[in-house]
Amino acid sequence: MNELLYEKQGAIAKIIINRPEKRNALNSAVIHGIDESLKLAAEDDEVRVVILTGAGEKAFTAGFDLKEAMEHNITGVVERRKDTSEEIEFFMRMWHFPKPIVAAIRGYCIGGGITLAMLSDMVIASEDATFGNPEILLGYVPEFPMEVWKMPFNKVREFFYLSKFFTAAEMRDMNVVNQVVPGDKLEETAMAVAERIAQIPPESTKIIKYSLNKCYELQGFRNTIDFVSELFNLGRVHMQTTQVDDFRSDIAEGGLASALKKQYNK
Repeated sequence: MNELLYEKQGAIAKIIINRPEKRNALNSAVIHGIDESLKLAAEDDEVRVVILTGAGEKAFTAGFDLKEAMEHNITGVVERRKDTSEEIEFFMRMWHFPKPIVAAIRGYCIGGGITLAMLSDMVIASEDATFGNPEILLGYVPEFPMEVWKMPFNKVREFFYLSKFFTAAEMRDMNVVNQVVPGDKLEETAMAVAERIAQIPPESTKIIKYSLNKCYELQGFRNTIDFVSELFNLGRVHMQTTQVDDFRSDIAEGGLASALKKQYNK
């Protein structure tokens, strides 16, 4: 089964994370697929807007695939910085993608999924969508702090310190989600929004997006990313020497679901 699907409907390209049995967790194949699909859409003059979504009803994505992450035992600083740099470069390619991206979110949107959503130009969420960073309780720290640029400051603190889940309506109130719609209207609404955007002359759309992004960059967006990613590296190296070995052992003994239950029920 293809874990990443790419479809075209007129001027709209759809990128679909297709791992519903794994709640669309982001493994290396999915990240590479999103990257390649965006490149394909960027080079296609017929495509004016991209919709990014997940297959099934349970999740947009449950974030980075923790099982895969645990299998890559990176303990050295040099290797850790290289691995993080590659992830940051992927996110920055999304940031610089010249055409609007509409994220259509249903179910869980966790961890790296939130970064994907916040790097999108607009977010349409179903009423049952749920947003959060539960991996903070495992010792993870932010890697790409889009929350700082999208959410009210005290809500950013709440988002990370409490590590709780937020509803789609709450995320709309915090300026992250543009529209909240019934689940059966999500695809229809996302397509209608994309088609509306597609009516703008494509060169004008590119200039608008470039101008808006540049406003953030002039306020220090890129420097923020560089700084936080280095702190992320320090945090991950620390985790490898403290919490992660126990978590990896728990996965080996009882599987990921059991290991997560053990961590979150402490």
